[in-house]
Amino acid sequence: MPGLPVVYSEDFLTDYRTVDCESPDRALAIRLAIQDIADFIDAEPCTEEDLLRCHTKALIGAVETDKEVFRVAGKAAGGAIKAAEIALKRPSFALIRPPGHHAGRNFNGGFCFYNNMAVALYSLLSRRLIERALIVDIDLHYGNGTEDIVKGDDRISFWNIGATRREKFFADLEASLETARDYDIVGCSAGFDTYLHDWGGILFTEDYRKIAGMIASSSRRFFTVLEGGYYIEDLGKNVASYLKGIPDACPSETRG
Repeated sequence: MPGLPVVYSEDFLTDYRTVDCESPDRALAIRLAIQDIADFIDAEPCTEEDLLRCHTKALIGAVETDKEVFRVAGKAAGGAIKAAEIALKRPSFALIRPPGHHAGRNFNGGFCFYNNMAVALYSLLSRRLIERALIVDIDLHYGNGTEDIVKGDDRISFWNIGATRREKFFADLEASLETARDYDIVGCSAGFDTYLHDWGGILFTEDYRKIAGMIASSSRRFFTVLEGGYYIEDLGKNVASYLKGIPDACPSETRG
């Protein structure tokens, strides 16, 4: 059986200007841990038109002042678009950095420059490849940028799983997926900082496999973009656990 499509670029190993914890080691650790179960697909840069569906010219211009950040962030957003396109046929994962869910229409922060998830979904919507989308954000931190961009748009529903206890996390995730089949696609903003030894301290490695299985069981079409996760020693195995949950739970016709 083919490996899971994983959109990636060596550009994501660039040591661009950001905080120390959002280092290239994050992407490298994941790449090494999943190389036996992934089919790597090259990320391509997004266009300015892609960005302008979600962000103002002022924000884009501010990012552009740092050419290295501008280049890598544009490729991350483009990688998310490619993962979303692939997901129309089979589940996929975007191994990208910088993360995106703290980037709003005219602001950014939290190590994020562009909102990768929003850029990807609005690209599909603009081409009428989908009509409705569900975003499930499992990162430890609230996806304030995503909410800012999609609020008021009845084509996109946004759920943030902000639980601080393991049992509540899974209860909230289950609730978020109850109507998943009413949407054309589900996008998961996957932060791994809820991990037992990371900042959140509530989830075990095997829990990420369960999370992916729950999402994959709820929707024929789904893709994931990487957000947070900073305990590098175990980050790769946590992402590998997540990816292993996808083929186990997907219907046979989506396995390639």
